[in-house]
Amino acid sequence: MNNNIFNLAKITKFINSLRWRRIFHATWLPLGLAVIFVLQNQAFVGWLNIEPTHYLIRRSLVTFSLGLILYGPAILFKKRKYHAYLFLMSLAVSTIFISQFVYFKYSGGFLQASALKYAGLAISVTGTVWTLLEIQLLFFLVNLLIWILAMTYYQRRQTIENYLLAGEKIILTIMFIAVAVVGYGHLLRAETKEWGDTTRLYRNLFDMNNFVSKVGIVNFFLEDASKHILGVNRVTDDDKIFLKNWSDTRINATSTSHLQAKYFGVAKNRNVILIQVESLDNAVVNQDIAGQEITPELNKLIKDNLNLPNYFSQFGQGTTADAEFSVLNSLYPLLDDVAFIQYAKNQYNALPRLLNENGYQALAFHGDVQTFWNRANIYPELGYNQWFSRNDYVLLNPIGGAFDMDDQDFFEQTLVKIKKLPQPFMATLMTLSTHTPFSLPINQRELSFPATTTLDYNQQQYLQTVRYVDKQIGHFIDQLEKNGLLENSLVLIYGDHGSYTNVNKKLGEKNTLFGLDNSRVPLIIIAPKTELTGVISAPASHLDLYPTVANLLGIKPPKSILGQDIFNTTNPVFTRRKNISGNINTIFSSTLGYQSAADGIFEHGACLAIPSEKSLPTQNCLSLYNQQADILKISDIVVRGNLLKTLAD
Repeated sequence: MNNNIFNLAKITKFINSLRWRRIFHATWLPLGLAVIFVLQNQAFVGWLNIEPTHYLIRRSLVTFSLGLILYGPAILFKKRKYHAYLFLMSLAVSTIFISQFVYFKYSGGFLQASALKYAGLAISVTGTVWTLLEIQLLFFLVNLLIWILAMTYYQRRQTIENYLLAGEKIILTIMFIAVAVVGYGHLLRAETKEWGDTTRLYRNLFDMNNFVSKVGIVNFFLEDASKHILGVNRVTDDDKIFLKNWSDTRINATSTSHLQAKYFGVAKNRNVILIQVESLDNAVVNQDIAGQEITPELNKLIKDNLNLPNYFSQFGQGTTADAEFSVLNSLYPLLDDVAFIQYAKNQYNALPRLLNENGYQALAFHGDVQTFWNRANIYPELGYNQWFSRNDYVLLNPIGGAFDMDDQDFFEQTLVKIKKLPQPFMATLMTLSTHTPFSLPINQRELSFPATTTLDYNQQQYLQTVRYVDKQIGHFIDQLEKNGLLENSLVLIYGDHGSYTNVNKKLGEKNTLFGLDNSRVPLIIIAPKTELTGVISAPASHLDLYPTVANLLGIKPPKSILGQDIFNTTNPVFTRRKNISGNINTIFSSTLGYQSAADGIFEHGACLAIPSEKSLPTQNCLSLYNQQADILKISDIVVRGNLLKTLAD
């Protein structure tokens, strides 16, 4: 009994010795910022409709735990360092929230840590960023406002010290760690209850919205950053062996030799002109607004030439640059890096280099600065002899959008340059006017929208720019014909990626298989005085342009390409990857369609017969799934490891 009283007395004495008033002054700000951090995470998923309520408790506990981990260490510092730490941490947290919010509004995905090295490129899209700023973003600055008020409070009460003794720091640190363990422990227990383990949460990220709804956006960013720093995607010796074995046993996708292939050499020695149109949705072609054709010029070209209505874009966080990469190399873009920047000095068997080796001069034309997406560094590696950028153009009628270079000026001045080229040549042209923020002078807007339209302002502005660019493309094709260039050319017009406006839903595009309309872009192939007319409804993507162009020119493509000639393949297929994880999201072939489940387990996905869309046993899609999974893995290994030679041998 006496021992218990003695122990209780000692505990009471120790508790009384603690400086509770000073502990409060030292901890209220970090704790308050941790609570604000929880609310900011809740607001983030709520305002962006990322399953805002389903994981409310889980997300609250985890984000409060992370808030303590981020803000709690301030108690270890004194005076100025205390406030400096909280300011820097608040600034970093606010930056993550705001940048992720704006990026999601733009692309529908999350900004990765690996993208930080491309931050300098944001200067070129400031116009777009301004259109995405919303009043809600001020809430992500509340933590900085609280810090300012706290600084003012402490400066006025200089007699109160907000730092702790060593013993108090240890006790509070243990308490903070204990709370964090409870928060993350609850998350892991919940995951184990749902899935049997926690593997799918931190190792194989399949559904990014689901992941962020569970742990919050800052947790996601830090997890992604740790993977990037630790080099999770580094090519291993096992990867190299896998590549070598796959390459040795590779089966040619076409059923005939290249010399027997359909349309082989029908465009032999013709000029090649690739027109990559910015943000061009397939939904806009052959559509009208109150009787007004949105793309009258493209509609004419589709009618008179070859059209692929089931052509899909391939891109990652490099968007336009990734589309360009896939078209020119017939390789998949990376989902957590931009090959144009990170792997610019790799060895590539790109289309410009192939044509260069067959007597062509290869040139690129773009109205942007030459440093954007690192084009000035990668273009020589792709085989371009020369490239033209903003400095090579005169801005006569800048449109005032993200890039200023007007597509009318771009096409007219590019035509002047092309006419001087020795033939045959390869020219890639990239438009800009349909880039966000879809800014077009009033006198250039030709569409009139009825008062009853369901299109929002952004969608209307997008369609105005599409109509404008359509007009410029039509004029450019007419000028090629008048100058005698069109007859001796092979012209391909395609969209780099969709517009992210969801305009396809408002325009009523009917084919909605697995939601692929957001990836569907036009492809029109123009080859005068050939049989290349009509419609090819089989699925194809950016990877398939390279071998298709080579076939039409009568040139055997290198073994390193992963796409298929659309005229001769026996198994046309398009595969869409999941953002960030890079795993398969959707497969669309001429006979089968597969959509993965949120958990990434193959058996939980959906398998359909094409074109009937009748449900089939999932196992019917297994062979196709494994084939495409191997190709995706091969593409990543080749790019990350600079191992094109292994694939080409």
